Amino acid sequence: MLNKKNANSNNNIESTPKNKGFTLKFKKSPKSKNMEKGRYDLINQLIWITPGIAFVCLFSYYSIFIVLRYGMSEGGSIGAFQLSLSNIKLILFEDVTNEFTIALRNTFIYVIAAVPLSLFIALFTAKALANIVHKKAFGFFQSAFFLPYVTSSLAVAMVFATLFLNGNDPIINSIIRLFNKNANPDWREPKNTMILLIIYGTWRMLPFKIIMFTAAFLRIDRRLYQAASLDGTPKWQQFWKISLPQILPVIIYMITTGIIGAFKFMPFGLFNNYNEATASQAQTAVYFIFDKVNPSGGGIPQYGKAGAASIVLMILILVMTLFNRQLTKYLNKKFK
Repeated sequence: MLNKKNANSNNNIESTPKNKGFTLKFKKSPKSKNMEKGRYDLINQLIWITPGIAFVCLFSYYSIFIVLRYGMSEGGSIGAFQLSLSNIKLILFEDVTNEFTIALRNTFIYVIAAVPLSLFIALFTAKALANIVHKKAFGFFQSAFFLPYVTSSLAVAMVFATLFLNGNDPIINSIIRLFNKNANPDWREPKNTMILLIIYGTWRMLPFKIIMFTAAFLRIDRRLYQAASLDGTPKWQQFWKISLPQILPVIIYMITTGIIGAFKFMPFGLFNNYNEATASQAQTAVYFIFDKVNPSGGGIPQYGKAGAASIVLMILILVMTLFNRQLTKYLNKKFK
């Protein structure tokens, strides 16, 4: 028989009188309870994320598998799989028309020009918008800047095509001649088409960036600016020393998504079809892939070339992402 002192000294044992004796009941330790709770939470979390994992596997990883299957096979989508880099060599080095290399060149030019240009314009526009005190004026300008983002991409492209490419004397040329009477640029020429793509792409990227930067500026504590003004700090130094460090995570996010989105840029709607874009040397990498899968001339789809181009583009985006990661570390150290 256990005495009362020994029973109380053991926290894991309970003694209850039964039939003039004691029945031992063992308590569950806190560790075992935590383990059971952890298993229950894990199962519950798996149940919730299973549909998402299924969609990702079906529409992302399986798509990547198909791309690798077609792009790295000797016959593309025809016949059994035979590991080969012939499709990649074909589009990069053996194509007489240099169709894909021109598309890559245009994509790089677009990324290098449009991403920083849209970033700077969005930063200063959002800063000016965040300084508006009147609520109704702020709401009006915020809606005006955000409206192009919710507008159909095809509709915006058609508007740009009307302004720049409609007829021999488009509307934009009439506006340019107000400042230079002799100016009459042909926007279908390769040297001018890239300018058109950069203008169009920058316009498409601005609304979302302006809204994100405006929200970031509004979250900054106003007392920081008041203290800096009392110290006699100029406005431009306040922007450099206070505003930019405070919104640095948003800037990094905008750079990352901007680069990835720019690599996926396709001037769909600016031109009637891919052949018209190729005539102006305005094709991009994604437009090239789209045309090989859905030929504009009604030809046979070339899945091998499309897969090879997708692989090359995926590698380039990965390299640019790693570069952006290093840039992020540098910016974090600089503005820490």
